[in-house]
Amino acid sequence: MAEHIMEKTACTETTPATSEHQAGRREFARKIITAAGILSALPLLAVPRAAEAWMDGNFHEREDLADAFKVLVKTYSDTVPYPHKFNDALVKAQLSDIDFIVGKGLHKEFAQHYVDTLGVLINKYIKSGVESFGKDIFLWGIFERTSCSYQLYEYITIADGKRSFPCPFKPILDQVQKGMGTYRITWDDVHTKWCGLMWNGFAEVAGVQIKIEPGETCTVRVI
Repeated sequence: MAEHIMEKTACTETTPATSEHQAGRREFARKIITAAGILSALPLLAVPRAAEAWMDGNFHEREDLADAFKVLVKTYSDTVPYPHKFNDALVKAQLSDIDFIVGKGLHKEFAQHYVDTLGVLINKYIKSGVESFGKDIFLWGIFERTSCSYQLYEYITIADGKRSFPCPFKPILDQVQKGMGTYRITWDDVHTKWCGLMWNGFAEVAGVQIKIEPGETCTVRVI
């Protein structure tokens, strides 16, 4: 069973798409890898090298895969009071933080602090990539090519200059409010006082502009 799962996982992208679409994504990433090779001392190289290892499927050499599959089975077997997913703990932690900072009226400062601390990576890797390869590198860098996104977003639909994904926050927020009713925030608070501020902050660091279309399926575009 584990071998079957590994074989299937190695051939699967982060978005449910046709084989033609998947091939296009791989070609896009490989072009970046090839182009990055001619850039002198560009820190962006660290990102494509990781991507290349991922595309080559070398993850199967890890010794902790058995534990990973056990976590997968246990997590997705937990269906009461709702079907749990990998992002469950991460989303709850973020919602708890958002609820606290919104209640204190500190959401702008909190989002700016997040951008200031993690935006260093945007400035170091992604900004140079945007200047060399175009605006889509910004979306590539903050969505499908960061390990945090693997856990946060169930899948990401990729198009030129656009990324779309199911909102990970609404289902959990609804469940918590239904079961305990302890959060004071609304879903609108999440995307106006957290997601929007954070993504726009990262975009400013990278030197691009974005348009966010929030919803149960959220879309972020570079403009």
